[in-house]
Amino acid sequence: MATVLVFLHDGYCLACRKTCRTFSELRGQLAEWSANLLLVWRGEFVPEGCEGFLEGSSNLRRKWLGESSAGVLVVDRFGVVAKRWSAIEGLPTPEEILDVVKHIALQCPE
Repeated sequence: MATVLVFLHDGYCLACRKTCRTFSELRGQLAEWSANLLLVWRGEFVPEGCEGFLEGSSNLRRKWLGESSAGVLVVDRFGVVAKRWSAIEGLPTPEEILDVVKHIALQCPE
């Protein structure tokens, strides 16, 4: 099982609202490969029409994304980061994320 963590800016960011909708539409395909999706927002609110939760501290975001304030991580069932994208370099397409999730799902459990 994999987990896709999408770190978004605050609820005022229009690009992040669009990204939220894109990833929410991907949820069903991720579930087919036993993957979870978590949308993590900074700031004071999750925008209307979007899902996710507010981040309590930016330490995790900074640790995994460095200088970027938005990005995507795919983590395997052991908590190992399988793939990381930062907004600085460009967010992944849904197909890129599905490829990583499928790879994790098809690996031997040993």
